[in-house]
Amino acid sequence: MGLINFKKQTNVLLLGSLLLASIGNGLFIPTVASAKTNPTLYFSMPTDLTTMDMALMTDAYADQIAINVQEGLLSRNAKGQVKAGLAEKWKHSSDGKTWTFTLRKGLKWSNGDKLTASDFVYAWQRVVNPKTSSQAAYKYSGIKNADEIQAGKAKVSSLGVVAKNDRTLVVTLDHPMPQFELEMASQSFFAQDPKVAKKYGKQLGTASNKQVYDGPYKLTGWNGTNGKFTLVKNENYWDKKHVKTDKVVETVVKEPTAAIGLYKRGKLDLAPLSSQQSVTANKKRSDFKKYSGDAVYYLEYNQTGKNKGLANKNIRLALSYAIDRKAVANEISGGMYTAATSLVPEGAGGKTSTGEDFAKAAKKYTGKYYKYNMKKAKKLFKTGLKEAGLKSLKISVEATAESPVSKPEVDYLQQTWQKLGNIKVTEKFVPFKQRLQDQQNQNFDVMVAGWSSDYAEPTGFLTLFTNNGTNNDGKWISKAYTNAFNRAMDQDALNTKARTKDEISAEVALAKNAGASPVYWNAYPSLVNPKLKGLQNFNSGDSFYYKYAYLK
Repeated sequence: MGLINFKKQTNVLLLGSLLLASIGNGLFIPTVASAKTNPTLYFSMPTDLTTMDMALMTDAYADQIAINVQEGLLSRNAKGQVKAGLAEKWKHSSDGKTWTFTLRKGLKWSNGDKLTASDFVYAWQRVVNPKTSSQAAYKYSGIKNADEIQAGKAKVSSLGVVAKNDRTLVVTLDHPMPQFELEMASQSFFAQDPKVAKKYGKQLGTASNKQVYDGPYKLTGWNGTNGKFTLVKNENYWDKKHVKTDKVVETVVKEPTAAIGLYKRGKLDLAPLSSQQSVTANKKRSDFKKYSGDAVYYLEYNQTGKNKGLANKNIRLALSYAIDRKAVANEISGGMYTAATSLVPEGAGGKTSTGEDFAKAAKKYTGKYYKYNMKKAKKLFKTGLKEAGLKSLKISVEATAESPVSKPEVDYLQQTWQKLGNIKVTEKFVPFKQRLQDQQNQNFDVMVAGWSSDYAEPTGFLTLFTNNGTNNDGKWISKAYTNAFNRAMDQDALNTKARTKDEISAEVALAKNAGASPVYWNAYPSLVNPKLKGLQNFNSGDSFYYKYAYLK
């Protein structure tokens, strides 16, 4: 849903300037979206839909559609906790390394094909296959032979997932994985109909009719480039009787101010407010609602040597200390966002063994590294230039052109960093798709990026910066960080106290070296049709489930 657009993350929709945001501050006008004779729901997204191929999804917008037209072995309840999905029951061995899922009887794809356990085997093998080039492949690390397959050292068929029969799927892990159960509700682990995948090949998921669906809805009317499409109730879905609304219309609204205007004319049922002006203009309305956030927005530094200065730890620390995070968060969100004190956002990383929110526990060790301190920043910058053999530093800051908050945030960074001394900061704004490509190809100096996790566990965020990690686009290398992460994912996976210690160690390694710089945590301030009920929102993973949503 989209603010500073990002990879695998769930963002709020792009919105607003004061001009249109302040129009019509009265009540919501019930027209198309709320007519009693039309149960259709109307939502929007700020950029074109990229793909419906689950193996190739890298952005929040595709994920948002995917979780409503597909379903995993497991799903989530209203609190975001796992519950039965396509699997009616599941269990694991005492050592946490063998998981057995029993699928429901009579499952079907939207085209009528029988859905069996082998469809999960096919989908998972396709993701880890190096030929697929899936950026979700890293999530399979820990499943038997997944790493070896991705490295080209083992056959794809050796992946630790086996269909014992049509309804029984057995997964074997190399070691216990703290997030495994939670991941079974995420799109990266959804099934795929082999017949359809083989029929369309590289065209799979490039249009709504080049994919099939096993979730509450099926996608219709998307040709791969058009900006309006519909989610229609899937009559072959096992739990169709509990799908409250027959149709959900999604419209791509690229102009940030337009979604608010459409909402106030009754053309949308929800309009996120992602600019300071739109929040200020609308927060006193009776239909204003603040959904909890799930994402961290951060700065990634290209440390490949392309920009010599950014490879220096003290220069990166200087850039980080020069950021007044609270000022940035307040300025771009009208006070809705929170200054980051760790990589993992509050509420999105789960609880420690003592029941404390992880982010609050981490703040005791990392908070000091994220405090604004220009005096210290200038000293570190001077030291860093000397260490790098530089007299001055030139850097470009890249961000998403479609986002209304990109410009004010990058303007702030330019202004505050130029106070450091011999530094020239230039701004670069590119379309979302290009920004993703630039990030993945290390075609940047400093990238404004964001991330949300599939599950409420710190490793879902900490996976970002492991050595040689798929999403470590800045190529920061830290033995301490990676070792701590690996311990949390392996030997300490079943020991919450030890795992928390590992995860905090990783947070400290990132903070004290400025491997990347968390800036703020988001929230979802929105205008919501008062008649809209049952829309599920989570503070981890994909935000909105439409299954139980309806207009009262």
